[in-house]
Amino acid sequence: MRTYLGFTLGALFLLPLALDGCDTTPPTRFYVLSTMADQATATPDKGTAIGIGPVTLPEYLNRPQIVTRIGDNQLAFAEFDQWGGGLNDNVSRVLAANLSNLLHTDRVSLYPWQSEAPVEYQVTIDVVNFEQEVDGSSLLTVFWSIVDPRSGKVKLMRRSNYREAAVSAQAAATGDSGTSQGSGAHPYDSIVAAMSRNLEALSRDIADALNGLRGK
Repeated sequence: MRTYLGFTLGALFLLPLALDGCDTTPPTRFYVLSTMADQATATPDKGTAIGIGPVTLPEYLNRPQIVTRIGDNQLAFAEFDQWGGGLNDNVSRVLAANLSNLLHTDRVSLYPWQSEAPVEYQVTIDVVNFEQEVDGSSLLTVFWSIVDPRSGKVKLMRRSNYREAAVSAQAAATGDSGTSQGSGAHPYDSIVAAMSRNLEALSRDIADALNGLRGK
């Protein structure tokens, strides 16, 4: 009887250790979009005040997980590769930094700004797509407008598409967030980098349009 009880108690003691050894859940990786490289300028234009927002995203993108498309009507959500904060906020701040850089202005406000902020041009963004496609390319589709915030007059409206090839097409097709690319990199490193390049392309088009409205 003693032997039986000793064996039973020993087995119960070792069971949690065995369960701990089976816990192989990978750590969650967090990502942010990157801004474009600084454009050197000797005479920054501090006279133009730009307001960014509101920026709206589809509901399926308003989540921590990075989204990839694995079919025309099917999405994959990366449980262990997530945004380090709200994607909407990240997009707004990257656009603001890029436009500040491209337009050589320090006077950039994020929506909602204070009523007394001297905003001359408001840029609104309505995102339609912002994810990696089945073919491995990263797609950004947006409707954007430039508005006079003082009068509410819409000065320009456009629909733009941007597509960047990503390195890890296999990761998008399988929805696998654990495959490494060597040197500690993961497939979503290249996905987020491609998304950042699409935002840079959008920023350049907005900056060109603003320069046109300003008569430059």
